[in-house]
Amino acid sequence: MAMATVRTEPFVSSSLLRSLECPCAATRRASRAVTQLYDMVLAPTGMKSTQFVILRILGDQGAVPQWKLAQENAVAVETLSRRLAALRRKGLVGLEIRGRRGEHVYKLTDKGRSALEGARPYWERANSRLQQVLGEEQLKTLVSCLDRLAASAHEAAALKTANPIRVL
Repeated sequence: MAMATVRTEPFVSSSLLRSLECPCAATRRASRAVTQLYDMVLAPTGMKSTQFVILRILGDQGAVPQWKLAQENAVAVETLSRRLAALRRKGLVGLEIRGRRGEHVYKLTDKGRSALEGARPYWERANSRLQQVLGEEQLKTLVSCLDRLAASAHEAAALKTANPIRVL
């Protein structure tokens, strides 16, 4: 399995990136950097951060419908399907099809629970590294701001107002 190259030098926003500064560019840049950190720390487990998050949700909540996983994590159903298929191939999650409409419901397998518990110390290590650099209070504030940003984006998307910009 090939290891992804991870930036280890401090990130400094270039003038090119600053010229694109907006909530979308800033949060995508931050999200990628944080994901790279967690993926790097989780590498010895053979698990990606996206996989850990899914396993943790299933570990905490039990059986969860695919649509609910997608909705609550703001991920496209197609993307989530690929991630869940990979976890199924590894034997970490099981699929149950329920009801007349064939709702896909996922849950952890015993192997998945074991993998989750084995990866948890690595996840906590990544959390600790961020907290060490950012500080506990600033990290709590950041997570709270990001939760508010996500909720605001969902609310803004729900407005569905007519776009006054016309392309000729």
